[in-house]
Amino acid sequence: MVAFYVWVICSLLSACVLIRTVHGRFEDVVSSFRNWKAVKRVFPTLGRYDVVVDLEASDLKELSAIVLKMGNFAGVVFTETLVEIQH
Repeated sequence: MVAFYVWVICSLLSACVLIRTVHGRFEDVVSSFRNWKAVKRVFPTLGRYDVVVDLEASDLKELSAIVLKMGNFAGVVFTETLVEIQH
């Protein structure tokens, strides 16, 4: 008897979201995003952006939905998303 196994490789899409917040609201954004399932790491920063979020999504559609939700979150002025490339 010969057994065949199919291996499914789940490759997640990684992205880094740079977030500008309303003055004084970065702590609210960090504490809220920390609880989101797709968020792997979130931290406040100094400089042009106030918060950086590392996240993983199963595909571009899911990633888009997450980033759009972040952009509409109270206290967020705008976002810039850096998507991992496959090379």
